[in-house]
Amino acid sequence: MTTENLELIEVGTVIEAYGIRGALKVRPFSNDPVALLAAKEIWLKSERSPEKNRDFQVYKAKEHSGTVILELVGLTDREIALSYKSATVAVPRSKFPPLDDNEYYWTDLMGAQVHNLEQELIGSVREIVDNSAQTVLIIEDEAKKQHLIPFVKSFIIEVDLEALPKQIKVDWQKDW
Repeated sequence: MTTENLELIEVGTVIEAYGIRGALKVRPFSNDPVALLAAKEIWLKSERSPEKNRDFQVYKAKEHSGTVILELVGLTDREIALSYKSATVAVPRSKFPPLDDNEYYWTDLMGAQVHNLEQELIGSVREIVDNSAQTVLIIEDEAKKQHLIPFVKSFIIEVDLEALPKQIKVDWQKDW
């Protein structure tokens, strides 16, 4: 299969082989790796070995100590699994599970312009982290200064992913 018509979303990184039968240990980019766990097909993309970029059918996926263990059809050798260390794991966007109202995939929030209630541009979403207590948007302004805004209901007023560019309205002051 080719990636030409697929929107591949990076969801994790291979950190190690797992076991003796060629399973992969993956560090997910999200603390709730629902898309990775639900995937029936994944793509492995290796910067070091582009010839290894390919898709695999998922035989089994399970959470394990903050990581995801992937058993892939046709990948049954630990040494070959080790050759994918540091590869990026991507899932076709069309295979992501549907979301409930007011839920968002992190990838959709990236690049969104963030304005406060006074319509001041705070900056754009450059990164998103989860600090166990809550998700935090890392906003970068024009001067490359970072603003950290918790992605919680009391601060996030509106998210408009249909707007061009994407918009997030927050109850936050530009100088905080």
